[in-house]
Amino acid sequence: MFYLHLNQVDWVGKHYYGVEPSEFHRGRMRPNDFNFMKTFMEAQSYITQFNPLNPKTTEITHNLDKFRAPFVGHPGNYVDIYSDVFGITDPEVKRSLRDTPWLTVPEPKFYEGRTVVINRTGRWLPSNISPKWNEWKAMRIDEKAFFVGLPEEYKAFQQATGWFKVPCQPTETLLDMAEYIAGSESFIGNQSVALALAIGLGHPHIYCEVRRDLPKERNECYFPDNPRISYF
Repeated sequence: MFYLHLNQVDWVGKHYYGVEPSEFHRGRMRPNDFNFMKTFMEAQSYITQFNPLNPKTTEITHNLDKFRAPFVGHPGNYVDIYSDVFGITDPEVKRSLRDTPWLTVPEPKFYEGRTVVINRTGRWLPSNISPKWNEWKAMRIDEKAFFVGLPEEYKAFQQATGWFKVPCQPTETLLDMAEYIAGSESFIGNQSVALALAIGLGHPHIYCEVRRDLPKERNECYFPDNPRISYF
């Protein structure tokens, strides 16, 4: 049974990090975010219920916010942090948790004539764009690609890359987004919920644009043992 504590992101930022959340997080995890997530969460075989949390009536056995205290400065990704805070120390078990898919979708969706799905958020990379996008454009990858994400992300992506031939596929729910990612042959994106979906789904070809204000190994999305992910 999975519970989401609504309207807590601003408190989390102040409590754990001593600052207001970034503009990308401020005020999030509202009821509309819960509704966006609901069908996807309930599609996972190991989640029997997905509900808003009432902390006065529901006892929590595994508080997934436990990763936050050691998060800053941790030399690994989120999966490693969760292993550490929940007492999983065996190296082989930790490696298998990093590399074994943990998400599924009932039915992949396909964009006719396009096999590369893209999501690029403004977080970390508003202008410092990798030259790899120009290389792929020269290879006409943009003619095989479609975008999933918010309208403002789509507009910023086109302006940053010049990939104006790429259409945007609306996704009403997180499940919609996951199904289009599952139905693609390649995923290209930066640190985002879409990238997390691709990694969790075990997507076979992921190209991750890392943030460049940190060493690559400090990126939360860095999975060095995963042969399905390439970084640029």
